[in-house]
Amino acid sequence: MSSYDIISIGSSLLDIFIKSDNLEAKRDGDRQILTYGEKHELSDFQIYTGGGASNTAVAFARLGLHTAVISETGRDDFASLITADFQKEGVATNLLIQEKLEQTGGSVILVGKNSERAIMVHRGAASMLDPFDIPAFWLTKSKWVHLSSIGGRLETLQKIFKVLANNQETKLSWNPGKRELELLVNEKFSIEDVPCEVFFVNQEEWAVVEPLHEEILLNFPQVIITKGKAGGEVHLFGKKKFEFVGQSAVSVDNTGAGDAFAAGYVAALLNGYEVTQAIAWGVKNAANVVAYFGGKLGLLRNSQMLELTKKKN
Repeated sequence: MSSYDIISIGSSLLDIFIKSDNLEAKRDGDRQILTYGEKHELSDFQIYTGGGASNTAVAFARLGLHTAVISETGRDDFASLITADFQKEGVATNLLIQEKLEQTGGSVILVGKNSERAIMVHRGAASMLDPFDIPAFWLTKSKWVHLSSIGGRLETLQKIFKVLANNQETKLSWNPGKRELELLVNEKFSIEDVPCEVFFVNQEEWAVVEPLHEEILLNFPQVIITKGKAGGEVHLFGKKKFEFVGQSAVSVDNTGAGDAFAAGYVAALLNGYEVTQAIAWGVKNAANVVAYFGGKLGLLRNSQMLELTKKKN
């Protein structure tokens, strides 16, 4: 079996999308309040596979990279759908962990008018990756590892970081979730011990780690802060070098936009492109994903990406 261009580590879930124009999502501080009109008619109902590892693995594969995924699921019908989706997309599944006594995770995404969302998640097996589930051999044989949220599993994170710190040839991009950010803020591990090449956060997540901004910018060569439709900024070696704007597009569902951007950006780097082209790949991928339900349907294929980002003379 040959080595991989990239291995995506994180969650693989089943996402159920329920859309109704009668649904409104409002915020009251940290609380999200859902209100329904008298009618409970649905305008759409869709089921897709999702999760950070699942979305990015498919994105990498569509962009022509030899891709594997490390996620944990149960051995149930949901897991079968997830595995079948990977196989259809050409993502290697030999590193998937499937536990008979665990339940595959899933989420219900309520989509209201103006694409407002409320998400209810049962992470299940997706948040149970243990250190022994991480195959050090395959990580060191891969050109790149992309790490998204694993439910804040500290010992598992420590193993991934240690393996890659001892193998500088494999690059790491990291898109931490809420629990990983909490570990950082609470100093459960040192930023200096994280061999991260590219660090992805959105502006809300960046605010969470405000006390660590200087340390993050000093230790991670590329820090990308995304701001939804407004675009984002790229910091290289501690200095802000680029600002970019998002693509204006009809947004049906914003789920997976961050995964699509990160995958496009990393795939461009793996193909030898400069940061400006990596930004273009990320922006195009994210803009196309939000035009569809789910985090995969709108992911661009390599030929489409090359055409859309072709430099004009």
